[in-house]
Amino acid sequence: MLLSEYRLECRRLLHDANGNFWTDAELNTFINDGRKKLSADTKCLRTLVTANLTTGQETYPIATTLSAYGSRAIDVLNITVIWGQTRIPLIQMAWTQFNAQMRTWVSQSSRPAAMSRMGTSTGTIYIQPLPDQTYSSEWDIAYIPVDLVDDTTTEELQYPFTTPVAYYACYKAKEKEQSYGESETFQNAYKQKAIEAINQVYTRLMPNPYT
Repeated sequence: MLLSEYRLECRRLLHDANGNFWTDAELNTFINDGRKKLSADTKCLRTLVTANLTTGQETYPIATTLSAYGSRAIDVLNITVIWGQTRIPLIQMAWTQFNAQMRTWVSQSSRPAAMSRMGTSTGTIYIQPLPDQTYSSEWDIAYIPVDLVDDTTTEELQYPFTTPVAYYACYKAKEKEQSYGESETFQNAYKQKAIEAINQVYTRLMPNPYT
């Protein structure tokens, strides 16, 4: 969808076709907030990013390691090490368990086997054992879209995940107006639309059609 199409949908829902109560700039902000919120809630934007695991290096800051996405990466779902002709997914461990079981020896090095994240989307990934050579790896990440500035900005969200955005934007608009009852109605509508979008995309997946 274009930014102007999002605004038009918001104005229809808000009964503000002539822009008497909310400016385009305000709605633009609320729309971009909604796009980010939806991406974080549903993980609908997801991709594989290639990154090198460097010899002897344990820590990999998410924002700099995934430079193509930077701070837009909100979750690292898994990391797969490429070892010759083999792809080996790293075991994901909670930090306390990782620290106790995988970091006992300060300088042990081998093919990486486990990962743990310290902090949130701007945090750091720890890898153990320390890489004994440089390994190529694939990072499966979820990310948020760039802000829509005008109708020339490419929309990264696709239908049906474009549908809930206007409802979240309207929730923000009504909250600013301090119309909390209407605000809550739009927030609940956003949640329902987000669930519907997930169901429309994922319900047909079948793990194994032969069992």
